Amino acid sequence: MKNIWENPWFTIPVLVFFNAGLLLAFFVPYGDEILYLNGLRHEPFNTAFRLITKLGEVYAFLIAGVALLFWRFRFALLIAITGLIILPTTYIFKEHFSADRPITFFQEKGMRQSVVTVPGVDLNTGQTSFPSGHTTAAFGLYSILALIAGSRRLRWGIVFAGLAILVAVSRVFLVQHFLADIMAGATLGLLIGSLVWRLNEMPFFRQSGMLDKRIAIGAVERKTVVRE
Repeated sequence: MKNIWENPWFTIPVLVFFNAGLLLAFFVPYGDEILYLNGLRHEPFNTAFRLITKLGEVYAFLIAGVALLFWRFRFALLIAITGLIILPTTYIFKEHFSADRPITFFQEKGMRQSVVTVPGVDLNTGQTSFPSGHTTAAFGLYSILALIAGSRRLRWGIVFAGLAILVAVSRVFLVQHFLADIMAGATLGLLIGSLVWRLNEMPFFRQSGMLDKRIAIGAVERKTVVRE
């Protein structure tokens, strides 16, 4: 598979997410998306989204990378490269745009008491909101995983798309980002994932026997018996 858009199982839910996000951004005033979710910030949603958001953190990259070592080294390397690109890229963007985090935004407007927050969540403050790093990481990681799954496992695309979208939604639910932040993060993540996947098509990746090896546990050599 040359690019993620060849997998409709991934593409369709992602396009629905983007279209829904653009419609909300057009009709809902900036910041109100945080307030609209106030009524949903209770159990079991609080616990669910606290767990879901971790799927866009370094743990997800480590688990995916280690698991892929048992398939092909180059797939694990692609995951590592994706993470190493996303980290400084999101930092540079955050520094450049210096957008207020939601809780900072509402505090400056004198509306802090209007926001229902999730217990047990350390709210990020300051001007590091745009874009969402978790969302960038999630869309970068899960688009790569969908590509690795390949054309024989196209339906896995809907699982990976769903995970990426849920991570994005969790950032708004947990009052860590605005809608604009997660939309930008999703776009950036998909772009980084697509660029990293191009490495997989390059000759030095394809022709490297070492990168096509994998970790084998308890491998037993099978002898072929030829009957005459």
